[in-house]
Amino acid sequence: MKKIFYIIGLTFGILSCDTNDDLIDYDKIELKSYIIDNYYNDAKQLYFNEIIQNRNHNNFNNPILDNREINKILKIIQAVYDSDSTERDIVFDFYQIHGYYCYSFNSISLKVETNKPEIENLSKGIIPTGKAKLDNLLTSYDFDSVRTSYSYPDFPWLTIYTKDEYNMIPIEREFEAIESVLIAEFSKGCVGDGNNISLTRSNSSATITFSIGSGDCPAGCIYHKYWEFKVSNGYAKFVRTYED
Repeated sequence: MKKIFYIIGLTFGILSCDTNDDLIDYDKIELKSYIIDNYYNDAKQLYFNEIIQNRNHNNFNNPILDNREINKILKIIQAVYDSDSTERDIVFDFYQIHGYYCYSFNSISLKVETNKPEIENLSKGIIPTGKAKLDNLLTSYDFDSVRTSYSYPDFPWLTIYTKDEYNMIPIEREFEAIESVLIAEFSKGCVGDGNNISLTRSNSSATITFSIGSGDCPAGCIYHKYWEFKVSNGYAKFVRTYED
């Protein structure tokens, strides 16, 4: 039987010390299908970035992704999209900037003791494996497929997949509590650099920054240019552009 999870309240991922008295006022922002269809993954990655960067985040230990918070970030993007400025046209129409985050929500890699019977079964895609603790975990999160490393079992890593999406931080720890699992890791980053979106939020306002990168980006871009917008009271305004 699947676990029943409870979403722990509404969170705002406080990552900045903004003292603006205006409220973001998400209710004033009408979320439209274009932003949902094209920026949902960006919003999800930005929300998880808030979680993984803040161990005190209310949802740090909650495996369920809070779609209410993801929708709020979508509304921040929507507010910028709805704004009227040359800079808005640059980031959405000219460069079509998206985020550069590679967090995994449906897979986790395990370094395992390959000679354990349950791991032998798991590596062959046999679920249940015969080990109750492992099977309960696999069932709870609907992990239903497995891929072994190229040189398995000499390189004793395998990756398990679920069709659902989760915050893998607490799930990683749950797997590491299993005796035959030595290390559990989900993808926490990308190789190289590129165009990106970054976000800081407080209860009063949000700052969202779109950037482009160029110059040897597979090794980490040499040049970046940024367009910063502030969202409060249901509206976005362009703040500044800068380079590094």
